[in-house]
Amino acid sequence: MKYIKWKNSILYFLFILPALFFFFLFFLYPFFRSLWISLTDAYGFNPEIHFIGLANYWEALSNKGFLNSIWVTVKYTAFVTIFANVCALFFALLLDGRCAFKKFFRAVFFLPNLMSLIIVSFVWVFIYGSVYRSFVSAFSIPEAWQISWLGNEKMALISMGITAIWQCAGYYMLIYIASLQNISPELIEAAAIDGASKFQIIRKIKLPLLVPTIDINTILLITAGFKTFDIPLAMTSGGPAGATTTITLQIYNTGFRSNRTGYAAAQSVVLFLIISVITAVLYLFQNRKGGSDS
Repeated sequence: MKYIKWKNSILYFLFILPALFFFFLFFLYPFFRSLWISLTDAYGFNPEIHFIGLANYWEALSNKGFLNSIWVTVKYTAFVTIFANVCALFFALLLDGRCAFKKFFRAVFFLPNLMSLIIVSFVWVFIYGSVYRSFVSAFSIPEAWQISWLGNEKMALISMGITAIWQCAGYYMLIYIASLQNISPELIEAAAIDGASKFQIIRKIKLPLLVPTIDINTILLITAGFKTFDIPLAMTSGGPAGATTTITLQIYNTGFRSNRTGYAAAQSVVLFLIISVITAVLYLFQNRKGGSDS
């Protein structure tokens, strides 16, 4: 009997060994390698590396450019998280009930998510540029009312956020629709029989039952927002005047344009810690809220 258990244990281990190998190769090794490099003065492909302790971290946390990139990322993430959630939830509720061609509209809203973010960014640069100028010219809009979507420091970040929302809202809409379809139809029918309006059913039944899904989507959007790279790189390259330089773009500029590999690694570790802390706080908040509800 012991031999059979031992044999089964080896068999199970052999099955998970490939997954463990790739997990180590593509996650654990790069992470600990980056952690080590962040403690050195590594510069580009220079083979000479010296241990300098936490100097890179002190420089990062005292550098105005890096701190500004954190603040830019926080603003961008907050904007995208709030409005992508609102748009996704609105369209999910709209397309959940009896709606003509709802499968078609679901596919249409989800379609942008299948496109590369680089392609999406170039499309929206064209919209903010040539298409908008044609619109202004066609309707003779006064210059005072015209908007510099990517040239204005305040509007550039909003323009990036709109692009991200257009691309990702359909994905989160499908998550909400999947949760809505798990709600018991009998519960909704009973509320309708009792005289509840559609708005009351949404407010009193659907939204409370969607809270766990809202929490999950919020965590996904926040982590995606802090890791965003394609959109600022393709649309603004961090301009104007650093107004759209996110943390990831700052790390890219430091590591690949300035060739300060050790300093860039320290910045990436700081980003990892920020995402980990935010995710942990949201997870604990969700568990505590779930425990109080029960």
